Amino acid sequence: MVKKICVSQLRQGMYLCGTDRKWWDIPFLTTKFLISSDAEIETLREYCREVFIDLAKGVDVAAPDDNEPASALAAAAESGPLPQFYRRFESVLETVRAGGGIDFGAAVEIASDLRFALDNGAVSLDRVAGRSLADPALVHKSVNVCLLALGLARHLAVAPDLLRHTAIAALLHDLGLLGLPQSIIGKAAELTGAERSALRQHVSAGLALLHGVPGVPAEVLEAVGDHHERPDGAGYPRGLVAGKIGLPARLVAVASVYEALISDRADRPAQTKLDALGYLYAASPAQLDAALVAGLIEVLHAYPPGCIVELASGELALVGAEPANDLSRPPCRLIADANKQLLFQEQRLDLSDAAHKHLAIARVLARDGPFIELLATFAALERL
Repeated sequence: MVKKICVSQLRQGMYLCGTDRKWWDIPFLTTKFLISSDAEIETLREYCREVFIDLAKGVDVAAPDDNEPASALAAAAESGPLPQFYRRFESVLETVRAGGGIDFGAAVEIASDLRFALDNGAVSLDRVAGRSLADPALVHKSVNVCLLALGLARHLAVAPDLLRHTAIAALLHDLGLLGLPQSIIGKAAELTGAERSALRQHVSAGLALLHGVPGVPAEVLEAVGDHHERPDGAGYPRGLVAGKIGLPARLVAVASVYEALISDRADRPAQTKLDALGYLYAASPAQLDAALVAGLIEVLHAYPPGCIVELASGELALVGAEPANDLSRPPCRLIADANKQLLFQEQRLDLSDAAHKHLAIARVLARDGPFIELLATFAALERL
């Protein structure tokens, strides 16, 4: 339901869907977004007299009164950006469950709004926490993976159209899980062969739903269909190898695996951010795109033990296993100088120490890079 209100009634958590001014007359890229800051409200009050809000996507004018059981703080948190997106996508899934098919337009709008919210700082990747067993798994996972894939794609400066298709595919990548029984999805014990086969059918089920919608971009269909493919060819359903898997599918795969690792499951508890990133780094490049895993580590500013980083000085360092006071500035061992010549004697340094504040991590080396292959060769020779 769309409602016209005076700008004096604006508050955070409302979903703006129009104003009394032309879009080019106000300093926003779009007139459709979730209001998440006082600065946005002040800007709207400066340029407009009346605006339109969508009550299906945000809060109404009336603020919670003192007689309500929930505190104002809890109510504000519940109406924050991420819960709003969860509720909006749940509405899309409810339509599918009711047999109404996928409202692709609504999904595209949610993906676009997530991108805008990430761009303007309304949401951040640091706020993407794993799911608990009490959360609606598919809803939370879909929105979380969309945000992670968006953040990673933006970090890699992916072309706008490709970024848009990646966001849509990430939001819809596990759509086919709607048709699977909870006895399979939430099973704590190891799946049987028949159950594993049924689980893999969610890819074709999701594609079938999307094929029933005219105008779905081919890049979206490809990414939804291929997000379980792996560089070593061990993925499904087509057994594609590296070089045959499109970038959107690879972006969704990295985001999806990371999100699953930091979430509680019936068969295991959630991993920490650092443990999950360490798993991804070790699993690449056979199971996941190594360059994208390195990019995700850079985006999340948390460097797991065992990863190799390049400092702003050009020197290379191996992140140590010692506990880090600051995940973005971990203990390291210098292993190569600025000319990438291996050091005969490793030098230990803790980037969180004030003495090393001039040093910063510039990038993470992907595990399929030539230097890491060289290190592996030296390690093999030392064992001879």
